[in-house]
Amino acid sequence: MLLSWLFFLFKRYKKQISFHITTKEFDTPYQPIVLALKPILRPILGYIKLRFIYDNGSFSKKIQLVEDEHANWFNRNLNGFYDWEITDIKEFRISSVVVYFEDFLQFFSLTVSLPTAERFYTPPQSQPLQNLEAKQRNTEIKNSRIDEIRKVEGDLFSYKKFESHDDLRRIVWKIYAKNKELVIRSPEILEPYASHLYLYVSFFSKFLNNHTEVINNAMLNFYKNKVWSIYRNLVLQNNDVRWASDQPEKSISFSVNPSKEEEIKHLIAVSEWQDNIDLLNFVQPQKAAIVVISSLTDIKQLKQLIAWHKNEINFLFVPISNQFKRQGIRSWITWFFLEQEKNKKAKNRMAWTFYPLRREILRNEKELRKILKSV
Repeated sequence: MLLSWLFFLFKRYKKQISFHITTKEFDTPYQPIVLALKPILRPILGYIKLRFIYDNGSFSKKIQLVEDEHANWFNRNLNGFYDWEITDIKEFRISSVVVYFEDFLQFFSLTVSLPTAERFYTPPQSQPLQNLEAKQRNTEIKNSRIDEIRKVEGDLFSYKKFESHDDLRRIVWKIYAKNKELVIRSPEILEPYASHLYLYVSFFSKFLNNHTEVINNAMLNFYKNKVWSIYRNLVLQNNDVRWASDQPEKSISFSVNPSKEEEIKHLIAVSEWQDNIDLLNFVQPQKAAIVVISSLTDIKQLKQLIAWHKNEINFLFVPISNQFKRQGIRSWITWFFLEQEKNKKAKNRMAWTFYPLRREILRNEKELRKILKSV
């Protein structure tokens, strides 16, 4: 054990230690993480364990990797995976790794702290949805004809001189009053082609200043899963889906060239509630085919957007309160007497029950449903 510790300490001093962490797909509450650490000298009749320090000082449990069956004492590479119980869909930044060299009976351990800038993210999970239907509204190449001809608005700032066959109603009288020139606005055209649709996803919250952990974590996770499911559903219909989000540009680095879906999945994972870009400033009506909103959306802005463009945009509403089902008396008794204190899901449900703005958010949900049903 001592020899292994000294060897690793020397390699760290020489800056010859390599550490890398990745994630892989999962369908359980545990996020599988794959780790690679080299070079190491395995202790005879001992163990090597790890602990992560991440997200500004949070500590993971001490873990032991599950290695390949062919791993042996002479192997200088430590490769394996660990199922980490992570519930939040987000990006995790690891600031350092503590490597433990322990004896067989685990009475003693020697540690080495290894600074690192590794990061990984837990991806959203696809959930079953009813089939979504949306029409493409934009075109870049005219090779996909649509059943319903769409109107393409003319450029309000592109004028041409008035001719005898032009529509008098398009004359710009302000220009005529100023310099006596008869000009008209360029007319809109009927476009029979469309090649792709824009999916606008809003993370706007008008309640942001009063958010608590249950809104920022549990309900945000629920919303992210629904958003990813909507995107996947549209892609499976052979749509060329263009992603539009109100999140600031975030730097993304991948070890290999990512697929488009991997990029979108990562963008969803790092998204957060925000109150800087509201619905009216975010959605571009001439492009948007589908707009996804949550229970935290501003009612007045939704009404205004629908009043202007109700026949052009499909709105998908995600009621985030569905994250927690209503509890009957039996459920309350079960939680009080049987649920373990460390059960995070039960604690989140209780936090939502006593959340000060719960009634207001539920009223907001009810009003949003009412508005969308009337469209």
